[in-house]
Parts: sequence; C-alpha cells; structure tokens
Amino acid sequence: MESFRQAVQYIIEAKRIFIIANRSAVSLGMFLEFYLDVLLENAELIRNPHGISEKLFRLNKDDVVIALSFARYTKSTIEASAFAKDRGAKIIAITDHLLSPLVPYGNVTLFAPTEMPSFIDSFVAPLSLINALITEVGRRTRSEAEKHLSDLEETWKRFHIFYE
Repeated sequence: MESFRQAVQYIIEAKRIFIIANRSAVSLGMFLEFYLDVLLENAELIRNPHGISEKLFRLNKDDVVIALSFARYTKSTIEASAFAKDRGAKIIAITDHLLSPLVPYGNVTLFAPTEMPSFIDSFVAPLSLINALITEVGRRTRSEAEKHLSDLEETWKRFHIFYE
C-alpha cells in the first residue's frame, strides 16, 4: 500500500508524465494516458521505441515516467527506464514479477500478475491496478478533476461526441 500511495503522490506532483509501453502493454498505456491526461493534462504515452529519445531527452527531477512491462519484457522499455532514471526522473514501474528487469529502475514498483495457462497473458490484474491508480489520483485532485470534467463535458457537447 505504501508503494501505491507513493506512486499516486509522484503522479499528482509531476510536471510531466511519460508513459512507456510497448507491444501488448500499449493497450494498458493508452488507457492510463487517456484518463491521466483528462485529470491532470500532462500525460503522454510513448509507444514508438524509435522516437523515444526525442521525447525523453529533456527529462528531469520534476517528471515522472510510468513504465509498463511484462514477461517477455521489451528491451526498449527497460532502456528508456534506465535513461529516465539517469536523468533524475521518478520511475513508477508496473510489472509482473520481482525478477522483472524493470524492478531495479523503479523508485516505486507495483506488481500485477499476468500469467495464465494460455498462449496469451491476462492483463486483468494490471488493468485493475491502473484503474485503482487513476481513481485515487481523481479522488486526491477532486476539485481540479471536477473542473476539467465539467469543461470537457461542454466540449464534448459542442463536438457531438456522444450519441443522444
């Protein structure tokens, strides 16, 4: 629970939030980016390993990187996390196992199992963890979040986003 609380605090205090997710973990990263950006307006998903250097070269101690990697761990996510740590950014590692190569780079590491007796892994637990993070960030930034959502609601109406 202490790691979870610390992760929420890092997210709330971050100047910029970069989410690094590749391959199948991109789906989790997209979900996380969408809601953190709605709440805080400072989240960006980096999913192209070839453009990562242009996104991360200005990282500093005021930024947070949320790295998502599960077995079979993507090399670009691990390398980007190492780079971000060298730049002084806070790293929230979300992974599946204590032996994950992402663990040494995390200032905070959150674990969610993905193993399943199938040819694909299950992202039910990681998605639940991400949902809990988003919910707690929203709860802790309630007045700002309500203002953002109210403003967004007006914008959605203007652009006829939802079926009526």
